[in-house]
Amino acid sequence: MTEKKKVVVAMSGGVDSTLTARLLLDQGYDVYGATMYQFDGQDEEIEGARSMAEFIGIPFKVVDVREAYQKFVLSYFIDAYARGMTPNPCMMCDFKVKFGLFYDEVRRAFDAPYFATGHYARILYNPERQKYEVHKGIDLGKDQSYMMYHLTQDQLAHIIFPLGRTYKKDTRRISKEKGLPTYNKAESQDICFLTSESSYVEFLKNHAPEAFRPGNIVDKKGRVLGQHRGIPYYTIGQRKGLGIAARTPLYVTALRPDKNQVVVGDNDDLFRTRLLADELHFTDGEAPAEEFRCQAKIRYGIKVHDCTVTLERNGRAVVKFDEPQRAITTGQSVVFYDDDRLIGGGTIMRAL
Repeated sequence: MTEKKKVVVAMSGGVDSTLTARLLLDQGYDVYGATMYQFDGQDEEIEGARSMAEFIGIPFKVVDVREAYQKFVLSYFIDAYARGMTPNPCMMCDFKVKFGLFYDEVRRAFDAPYFATGHYARILYNPERQKYEVHKGIDLGKDQSYMMYHLTQDQLAHIIFPLGRTYKKDTRRISKEKGLPTYNKAESQDICFLTSESSYVEFLKNHAPEAFRPGNIVDKKGRVLGQHRGIPYYTIGQRKGLGIAARTPLYVTALRPDKNQVVVGDNDDLFRTRLLADELHFTDGEAPAEEFRCQAKIRYGIKVHDCTVTLERNGRAVVKFDEPQRAITTGQSVVFYDDDRLIGGGTIMRAL
């Protein structure tokens, strides 16, 4: 008999990660479970993951990543809002912590070559290109390939996404058929560290009160139309909560932290065809060319759109869309695709 392949599953105690572990067991893997201890007040989640590991009969480990989580996720989240950006803490957590420190630690601890999560994406090996590729999940409504553009070729060779070929609507049914008690468990919230605070605004007020300085709401010509309560209250494309009476609807079109201003305009002012991005990563390890055609999306959960990407010598890229995009937001990710295949991505610096 050949030795079973060892795999560590990142477990949260939820539907997806528990089913991931069960499916890999059924496929003959030697499965281990592990959970990240990210922040204080996480006891319920950790115990939920531990109990599910015990239920399906696999060894379990908790890895303390609080220091890294504070540095790479919480500090980033707070700093980004203070600088007028709209951060993506889940993306940063995946990049720096889950597929970074945690990935390395648990594979070493269990002497396991493979690492698995419950993400809805696919990893394929292309023998013609001799590259590992990330492809969209079969369930396009749940596809999470957008979050994976930081992954390297070495990581892709050791990561498994068992749910990539599963539709979300079937996940609970399969879990129930396999007798998993998580089949009817509620979905987790978007920003996991908002446990005691009811909103990200309250979290920021507790951790960065200096960011909430009142200032002017102005139009694109700089005329003062009203007062804002602090830049973190606002994001690009926002319409409600501006407190300004106007004949036509007004939207937030820009944030100027250097002047402590919120800029508003009409809906047409939100559309741009170009953006500037930095912090670029490509799953092949290099860009396809200095200029290439692809499809891209500027936030999670929307459709891709045709564009041209032009790389600059300073490590940045200009992305020009064939059609104007609404509410290009500083701090979010622009992610590139060739049909279903993920090419790479970067962080949006600003609309041009």
